[in-house]
Amino acid sequence: MKILIMGGTRYFGRRLVHKLLEANHEVTVLSRGNVQDDFGPRVERLKAHRGDEVAMGAALAGRSFDVVVDQVCMTAKDAELSVKLFSGKISYYLMTSTMSVYDWGANLPESAFEAKAYQPRKATNPAEAYAEGKRAAEHVFAIQAAFPVSFARFPVVVGEDDYTERLLGQVRAIKNGDEIYYPNVEAEFSFITSEDAARALLWLLENRKTGPYNFAAADAFALKDLIQKIENITGKSAKLLTQENTSKWSPFGIPSSWYMNVDKAAREGFAASLHEQWLVPLLQSYFLRL
Repeated sequence: MKILIMGGTRYFGRRLVHKLLEANHEVTVLSRGNVQDDFGPRVERLKAHRGDEVAMGAALAGRSFDVVVDQVCMTAKDAELSVKLFSGKISYYLMTSTMSVYDWGANLPESAFEAKAYQPRKATNPAEAYAEGKRAAEHVFAIQAAFPVSFARFPVVVGEDDYTERLLGQVRAIKNGDEIYYPNVEAEFSFITSEDAARALLWLLENRKTGPYNFAAADAFALKDLIQKIENITGKSAKLLTQENTSKWSPFGIPSSWYMNVDKAAREGFAASLHEQWLVPLLQSYFLRL
């Protein structure tokens, strides 16, 4: 298949490109060109900013693809541009979405957020702005796209190649004795590895799945268990604040349980690795880097 990856030069987008090459797909990567890749001569590279309609139009002029994988669709405007540029030129579109489309809740199924029925809400902080942007983007595709679309909804993605260093930062903070604020350490959460995220995207596009799919490790756990695992590895006790402190707020600090139900993907043939298989080794590798 001829596949366009938008934003595929790092993290699980990079992993996906390598998997597509291993499967002998014809891959084109569109990015701003700011990150050096290791794809070699088999990949065609296009340069454009995702939100620049003129640059995007010029880069994609006269081209068609079987599949588009959009790693960087963040807003309704981004989605509207894709609908405009790719209508009649592709046969399948895959948007990387997020668990953030869901409000707080445990064991959330895909039906907990219906993209077609989405009603805009005003964001009051950056986290809400991110969630609202993703909801709005899904909504645009759901009501406007003339091509089949799938939404891959991921929780926080972690791995050795995680450039955000959110989980690494928690290991560093506990090791260094820095204060951390968690609103509710009893809240349950889940992750997915960057390897499994790439596998999930590959599974969706090769099987032409449509609609929303949740992908995460199925064994959600309490955040206090994550803290304890880090304490065991570092040999240090976490300095947890009891009073709200925005400057010390953990990136995983949530007020109540928040994780997805992944039964739909499992029934159809995909399952992410369980936390028990990789979380402690990953935390240990982070510790050794510090």
